Amino acid sequence: MKKRIPPEISDLVQFILPVLASQYDYPQPDDQEHVKIQEIPVRMGSTIHHPDVVYYWDEVPVLLIEAKREGKTEKDAQDEALSYVRNFPTEKFSKDGIRPRYIATTVGKEINFYAHRYKIIKKNLKDWPEKLDSILPFNNLIAEYGLVPEYKPIILTRCKFLYNFLYELMVIYDIRRNRLVTRDIVYNVALQILSYLEDPENYTSRRPYILLDNDKIRQARIRRLFQQYNIIGTLNPENAEEFRDFALRSFQGGGLNQYMTEHCVIDFMVDMVKPRRRWKVLDFECGSGGFLASVVEKGKVPLENVKGVDIDKLPYVVAKTYLAIYFGKHGKDNINSIPIENVNGLFNYKSNWDLVISNPAGSSLYRRNDLKEVLENLNPDLNQNGHYESLSEYNFSIQQAIRSAKVGGKICLILPEGFFSNSQDEILRKYVIKHCRVLAIISLPRGVFKKGKEATRTQKGKQIAPMKMSILYAQKIKKVVDNECVALTDADLNYPIFLANVNPPMKRKTEISEWLKPKLNLILEQWKHWKKEGVKKKSKRKKRKVHSSSRVRKSKAANR
Repeated sequence: MKKRIPPEISDLVQFILPVLASQYDYPQPDDQEHVKIQEIPVRMGSTIHHPDVVYYWDEVPVLLIEAKREGKTEKDAQDEALSYVRNFPTEKFSKDGIRPRYIATTVGKEINFYAHRYKIIKKNLKDWPEKLDSILPFNNLIAEYGLVPEYKPIILTRCKFLYNFLYELMVIYDIRRNRLVTRDIVYNVALQILSYLEDPENYTSRRPYILLDNDKIRQARIRRLFQQYNIIGTLNPENAEEFRDFALRSFQGGGLNQYMTEHCVIDFMVDMVKPRRRWKVLDFECGSGGFLASVVEKGKVPLENVKGVDIDKLPYVVAKTYLAIYFGKHGKDNINSIPIENVNGLFNYKSNWDLVISNPAGSSLYRRNDLKEVLENLNPDLNQNGHYESLSEYNFSIQQAIRSAKVGGKICLILPEGFFSNSQDEILRKYVIKHCRVLAIISLPRGVFKKGKEATRTQKGKQIAPMKMSILYAQKIKKVVDNECVALTDADLNYPIFLANVNPPMKRKTEISEWLKPKLNLILEQWKHWKKEGVKKKSKRKKRKVHSSSRVRKSKAANR
């Protein structure tokens, strides 16, 4: 028996659905296989509701329509449609557990189309309807699900890589469905991508996919995602940056004391150093791998000449995945060749690096359980007075940077501003001055570095790290001798140093990079001019010395 159409959706059935069928090639309204009119039961709270219309193709719900009569608002229709999508009974009414990714709303005879999107806001995974410019023809709609005949996996643009792939993968690994972005979720997303890139034919036999063995629906959704998109063809620097931004919103914070380094700060430091093609480059606390990618891209340093180290498994996996996407690496050998290691960056990595560049941890205390191994490499008693100086992580990081660079090598670090003035760091400053020639110090404003939080602390604290940071750029001039005493008299700064200070704007309503990047570009030009003038002055001094010595020789010859 034909189902009676409720009065409240008569306009939808009589006017909207026929227009979709005649002008946009949608199935006819009486096609009961592909058009479900108030048939799908959706539990919301303690009651069962039914979406007005759900279009299906190949057993996948491809479009959900919510209709409202005149007098209701478009917002009312959007809110109800979103509730249906969020609670859609995928276990019984969708092949492979796919939710409708497209929504249409009607108020009277007016229709609007939306894409269902996700985004991260303060560690919460939020969804919203993104309004489309026009009605999607049905063939275009089902192509978005990979359901057209002879479908070929598509290469993702930057926007679609984020919304259609990364966020969808994140939703799959949100197993608790609490919409909180945790470190475990981000780790599983990154590892899933890396696992696929390493072995596209057998990734389903590896972690993290096999962790979902008790959830066949989620596994099916993962398989469909990787079948629908050409992930190998999607590997490029733009998508790598999108992945890095996506991951960095989540893995900072907690006991790791890690912070997000803005792209413009990374590029500024690399442009300032100007790495050369044959250099060997080390980042011993590499985080997401941003410095290494910039060094390879801007300095044309071969990937095999760089090394990234991070002690935590999440940054390690994120960095390796980021570099794989950035440089188009896939296949077991290529993935294994990516130079990222999951070990302690404070261990001994020899002293042969042309450049050591990093944003090291700034913790005031070293809290890990491998202090003995660290102290086999670093010196806890710089002034040899029989008492350990503060065992701070940034103390060790500065020592490690100087030890790792070769004599003549460059060091570029982001350090707390207090390092340059705190009395307790005086010995450490002498250590730097004794072994390095300081080239430049650039003071950054507060609030430049974003700090994430664990999901359990989402509602507490700020997303912006409050401390003031500076960039230290130096050149190593003396080899570090084990157990050599650092005396207060070792300081010698009788040479020019480039100093710059970045002032924040009066109002910070825009993204950090929008106001910080032009200021750093200006400082970079000033740095280049300062260096050029310094070279000119040095050249003139040399000419004067040569001229003077020739006169001496001439006078001696005349006296003879």
